[in-house]
Amino acid sequence: MYPSLSYFGRRLMAGVVDLVVMAGLQFGLVRSINALFPPSYPGHHFSIEGLILFGIFSPLAWFTYAVLPLVRTGATIGKEMLGLRVVNYRRQNPTFAQAFLRESLGRWLNAMVLNLGLLLMFWDRDRQALHDMVADTFVVPR
Repeated sequence: MYPSLSYFGRRLMAGVVDLVVMAGLQFGLVRSINALFPPSYPGHHFSIEGLILFGIFSPLAWFTYAVLPLVRTGATIGKEMLGLRVVNYRRQNPTFAQAFLRESLGRWLNAMVLNLGLLLMFWDRDRQALHDMVADTFVVPR
């Protein structure tokens, strides 16, 4: 059965919600670090200590927001809000390895092709985008 346009719209909106939440987390992280360790020179965004803290906490925030929820519930906040979930071929939540691959290597590869890998879901029989293909995952209605 061919998914309706609402499916593609919900996937797009879920991605936008997740992008906004992650941007907010990153912005809050930068503001907090700069409050603790102000930049040393005018025009710089971080002090050395701040850069180290950002290098530690930014991946941790990404991991906590993007990877762990997929393993636990199959959905990030955006997918949950829009009634979608990520599953593997057994229709179970992705394994840790699948979630990590999808949200790291899959997203990185997609960024390398200017996010055109997202368009694959319009032609792929299983409606997989590039990051889904890398991890062998599928986005389905909840």
